[in-house]
Amino acid sequence: MSENYPISNRELSWIEFNRRVLDEARQPSNPVMERIKFLAIVSSNFDEFFMVRVASLRRSPNTSAAETLRKVHILCRQTYAEQYALWAQQLSQLADQGLRQVIPEDYTQEHLGFIREYYQKELFNVLSPVKVEDKRPFPFTGNLRMNLAFLIEPLKAVSGPEGEMKMIVLEVPPYLSRIVWLPETRGGRSFTFIEDVVATLAEQLVPGYRLVDKLTFRMTRDADIPVDEEKEEDFVDAMNKILRSRLHSKPMRLEVQGGAEELRSRLIEALEVDPSLVYSFDGPLNLKDLFALAGVSGFDNLRSPVWNSRRSLPDDEDIFDLVRQEDRLLFHPYESFTPLVRLLTEAAIDPNVLSIRMTLYRTSGESPIVQALAKAAYEGKQVTVLVELKARFDEEQNLGWAQTLEQAGGIVIYGVAGLKVHAKATLIVRRESDGIRRYAHLGTGNYNEKTARLYSDFGLLTARPDYTHEVAQFFNAITGYSAISRMKHLIMAPHYLKGKLLSLIDGLTRQAKVGVPCRIWAKMNSLADDDVIKALYRASEAGVDIFLNVRGICMLVPGLDCSKNIQVISIVDRYLEHARVFCFKAGETEDIYLSSADWMFRNLERRVELMFPILAQNHKDKIIDAMAIWFSDNVKAHVLQSDGTWTRRQPGLTDSGVLEEEHRAQEIFHRRIEADRDLDRKAVKHDLVVRRKPRAE
Repeated sequence: MSENYPISNRELSWIEFNRRVLDEARQPSNPVMERIKFLAIVSSNFDEFFMVRVASLRRSPNTSAAETLRKVHILCRQTYAEQYALWAQQLSQLADQGLRQVIPEDYTQEHLGFIREYYQKELFNVLSPVKVEDKRPFPFTGNLRMNLAFLIEPLKAVSGPEGEMKMIVLEVPPYLSRIVWLPETRGGRSFTFIEDVVATLAEQLVPGYRLVDKLTFRMTRDADIPVDEEKEEDFVDAMNKILRSRLHSKPMRLEVQGGAEELRSRLIEALEVDPSLVYSFDGPLNLKDLFALAGVSGFDNLRSPVWNSRRSLPDDEDIFDLVRQEDRLLFHPYESFTPLVRLLTEAAIDPNVLSIRMTLYRTSGESPIVQALAKAAYEGKQVTVLVELKARFDEEQNLGWAQTLEQAGGIVIYGVAGLKVHAKATLIVRRESDGIRRYAHLGTGNYNEKTARLYSDFGLLTARPDYTHEVAQFFNAITGYSAISRMKHLIMAPHYLKGKLLSLIDGLTRQAKVGVPCRIWAKMNSLADDDVIKALYRASEAGVDIFLNVRGICMLVPGLDCSKNIQVISIVDRYLEHARVFCFKAGETEDIYLSSADWMFRNLERRVELMFPILAQNHKDKIIDAMAIWFSDNVKAHVLQSDGTWTRRQPGLTDSGVLEEEHRAQEIFHRRIEADRDLDRKAVKHDLVVRRKPRAE
């Protein structure tokens, strides 16, 4: 067995993922508004990357971390340069379609009149210029907040120190829209950015002074601050402290736009930022706010057609009856998330429902799921919810939901000490005519009805007694003191899941060595666990055919002697590929699992996760068919090369020399759902045929 299997760098692999996202912004087949969304996603991804991964690298004592940081900054700067070049191209195309950005130099008198009025109504009373002084702390800049810095000088020449140029800073109010719509007489619509409005009229805030120079800046701070769960007695209070500390933690990136050398140097020196962390942009900072621009009304011709989901469970039938009849496998977002919301909403008011238990990792701001849980608690049902307060960047929202549930009378468990609970599980206990029955939902994605319209995931609804009994055991283990035992169906991390995966891979390795045809199909967000990667290498060497669909980080290197039987693809399309699906085939036997866990060390050894088998043959067939479609994608799939780069897959030539048809997985799934929706509509029309009432005798 080789001890020198290659493992790619995690951070560089992640940046390559973000570059694949960026590549969608340059695809002419995507309408311009869709390309702008991908530009926004790139910026949003980078924000989190600097707050977490760059922060981790800068704290690392390992000498290799410094070299990784150097490479990270080089690749990030290259990616940013490409992103802003694409933004300039999209601006030009938007202008051709009547949607124009206006910069301050091009403001007309009408524009100036409008922004003066806007400035007085919305800005003047809330803008607070603060002077920057030597030997005093720099004014508060927050984390990811837009700020402006100015050099100012007195209007009258004054000799000595009083005549020197001063620096002031002010924060752009974060609660106001970044996009300011301007009056337009030429047809179409025009916009400007709010920081340009502020900068244009900022001189009104410093009477007696003249603005000499200006720049926009934005600080990104360390958000990877752990809570010491052993020392902190009040975990909720500890999490609130963490949230506050992020506003003042160490800088990880300083973004700057505009300004001459003197102002920039003063700012960097005053902020005490390492020059290697300074990123200069020739364009607006924080392109994440382009989501608002991409959503402007009146330009539907610049967007992709709407893809509607299908409600695969009829609304007019009892949801409990439907699940009791047979397991239901939902494929989001092609199939609606509504059945799960409906199940919880109806359970909340059903007098036969006795209890509801659920894990809550991430949910929406106005979550109907949390509202249903609160309603159930008000109705006197036993509601127990494990709310994960350590869900990064959702901590504050989860704290709020936890308080809502407690006030309603629910039992709230604030996570598990030392671990994040990332499993997606729900259990409903109901009294029925033949006794007590349990209903369960297990999924690969979060309980968030908004992201369920954007993320590709699977969810299983079941009343199968052997399954639901184990879901009850799972909840007993994470909410109480029950011993965590090995179960027949559910495989739980951090105790058993990694061992099960290694056992499944090693089992195929042994069978392949004796000539049994073996195959692994696996789909996940990230592949970054050394032990699993090495097991895959050994399986490849034994002759197992391995096909991996990895959306983000992949630290495995395909195409080498040890990995010649491994192919890795990544699909980036309009929906975020989020499902975790694992298929292990030996001969004619195939075991299929869904999971909340990626193949990463943190998921397998530092989180509470679940993997569960699919038992019904029709559901197995559905998943196998979906996996085959994903692996056949030759439009939105990229293929990982042995040098760590990714190449967009394109239709090739068949054996007969004919060009292959295009296979875009998400579009294929959508077309199938549309066909099913057509059948649903025809069935409804048939059911609604008007029949005459029988005549009275």
